Amino acid sequence: MKRRIALLLSISMLAGILTACSASKNPTESGAPVQEEAAEEKDEAEKEEEEEAFGERVTLKLGSTSPVGTFHEVIATTFADTLQEISGGVMNVEVNMGGVLGNTLSHYSQLEQGDLDFFMAALDTSSGLKEGGDMAVVLVPFLFDDEEHYNKFLGSDILMNMVGKIENENGLKFLGSLSRQLPRGLSTTDTPVYSVADVKNLKIRTPEATAMTTIWTAWGANPTIISGGELYSALQPELADGQDNDVINTSTSAYYEIQKYYMELNYIYQNLFLWASAKNYEALTKEQQGWVEEAISQTYAKLDEQLNTMYEEEKQRMTENGVEFIDTDLDSFRKATEDAAVEFEGSLYTAGLYEQIKALAK
Repeated sequence: MKRRIALLLSISMLAGILTACSASKNPTESGAPVQEEAAEEKDEAEKEEEEEAFGERVTLKLGSTSPVGTFHEVIATTFADTLQEISGGVMNVEVNMGGVLGNTLSHYSQLEQGDLDFFMAALDTSSGLKEGGDMAVVLVPFLFDDEEHYNKFLGSDILMNMVGKIENENGLKFLGSLSRQLPRGLSTTDTPVYSVADVKNLKIRTPEATAMTTIWTAWGANPTIISGGELYSALQPELADGQDNDVINTSTSAYYEIQKYYMELNYIYQNLFLWASAKNYEALTKEQQGWVEEAISQTYAKLDEQLNTMYEEEKQRMTENGVEFIDTDLDSFRKATEDAAVEFEGSLYTAGLYEQIKALAK
C-alpha cells in the first residue's frame, strides 16, 4: 500500500515537472495572444490619436486620360505624395492614368455624379461641357504671344468668368494649375516640316477638339482623332504620320522610337489643371480643403523648378535617339491661321473673346 501511494505521488510530481518544462520551453504559445492583443490595442490607440489630431483618413480618386509613364503621371503622383505629406497621411490619392476610367467626357460625368474626386486635364477638355464652348478659344494657334501673355490670361477675370459658368452647370469645382507645360510642337515619322506647305496631306493626330481639327485641316493636313493612351501604337502602323505635343511629353512617351523629326511650333500654350467634384469637395472639411489647395500650390512650385531642366534633358534624349530638330518658318503657320480663325468667331466661341484675350498682351 505504501509503495502504491509512493508511486502515485511520484507520477503526480513527474507530471507537474513535465507541465512546467513544457510551459517554459514554449513561452510564446501562452504569451503570444496576450502580446498580439497588446500590439493591436497600441496600433488602435495610435490610429485614434492620429485621427484626433488630423481627422479621419480619406482616400480620393484622381483620373487622367494621359498615358502611363509620361510627365503627366509625374505631375499626378507628385500631387498625391504632397497631399499625403501635408495631411500627415490622412488624405491619400489613388491615381488612375491612361484613361482607365473612360474618355474625357466620362471623367467629367463621374465628377458630376460624385463617383470621381479629381480630373487632371487641360482647359480645352471642358469645351464639350454645358456652357464650356468658350474654352475652345485656348486651342486657336498663336493666340498667346508667349508664356507671359498666357499667364496674364490665367489670372484674368476673362478666364474666371468662363470657369464659373462651367462650374455652375456641371457640378464641378475648378482648383487651378497643377503644372505648367511647354508649348506644343509637332513630331513626324518621315517628313521634315520647314513650312506650313509641308504638312499637306499628312495624317496628324489631334485630341478630340474642333478648333484643332479645323486648324490642321486649314493648314492642309488630315487630322486624325486618337486618344493619348492609344497614340504610341497608332504611330507604329502609321495610322498617323505625326502628333502634336511638347518636347517633354513627346520624349517621355518614347515617340522618338518611331518619329524622327520634331518642329518646335510653340503654337498652343496649355497648363495641366485640376477639376474636382463639387459635391465631394464640399463634403471635405475646411482644413482638408486647405490641405488640397496647399498641395496644388506646392506641386506647381516643385515641378516649375524642374521643367526647364527636363526640357534640356529630354531634348538631348530625343537627339541621341535620332530625332532631328527642324528650323520651321512659323510665320507661314501664323498667316495660314489668321484666315481660319475668323470662322470661329461667334460659332466656336463667343464673338469678341479672341480679341479680348489678345489685348491682355498689351
